[in-house]
Amino acid sequence: MASVFTFLIVLIIAAASAVTAAISNPLGAVWHAVAHDSARTPTVFSGEAYLDLIVAAERNAPTIQATVAISFAAAQLGRPYVWGGTGTNNNLAGYDCSGLTQAAYRYAGVGIPRVATAQYEAGNKVDLKSLLPGDLVYYGSTAFAHHVAIYLGSVGGVQIVLDAPRPGAVVRLDPLNAGGDLFAATRPAAASSSTPTATPPSRPSNGQHLAGRV
Repeated sequence: MASVFTFLIVLIIAAASAVTAAISNPLGAVWHAVAHDSARTPTVFSGEAYLDLIVAAERNAPTIQATVAISFAAAQLGRPYVWGGTGTNNNLAGYDCSGLTQAAYRYAGVGIPRVATAQYEAGNKVDLKSLLPGDLVYYGSTAFAHHVAIYLGSVGGVQIVLDAPRPGAVVRLDPLNAGGDLFAATRPAAASSSTPTATPPSRPSNGQHLAGRV
């Protein structure tokens, strides 16, 4: 019973942080919808669309750990991409792709390996036609996954992931198929004794990591 209570408290903290992130930061800097656009021109979605996506992802996630991981990751929107970044090992509090996914699931009480290929190899495989919010999706090949992202759901018929895409960008939302070489997905699972951490995610102050970084 105590562990369930802990889950609920952490979930409330994480969800509140994600909503605050959506309200306090310019969404044009974190949406990068390039579906049906060969030039990959950024397109801004409404704040309502963003909030609806996050709320739906949290509601439809298959486990409470996936819900908490989504909330944590959403609270990192706008943080800079940093090669090798785990959110705590650099002055910018930035992430690379697998650093973000590892940190999100660590916050939810689920341990996963550090790099994308290792996360793919260790994960419980999921058919790409059966994705649920919180699933990790991989780009590249079974021999080498060069990128990993967190699946959220759909907006306007476009499937969306949350990721730290590349140097010079920020943690943001992208179309699932934007990379062109999506090949697999996994669904992290917690050990029965795992519980989320009680430390809430934090945000950059005054949108310092957002300006001009799309």
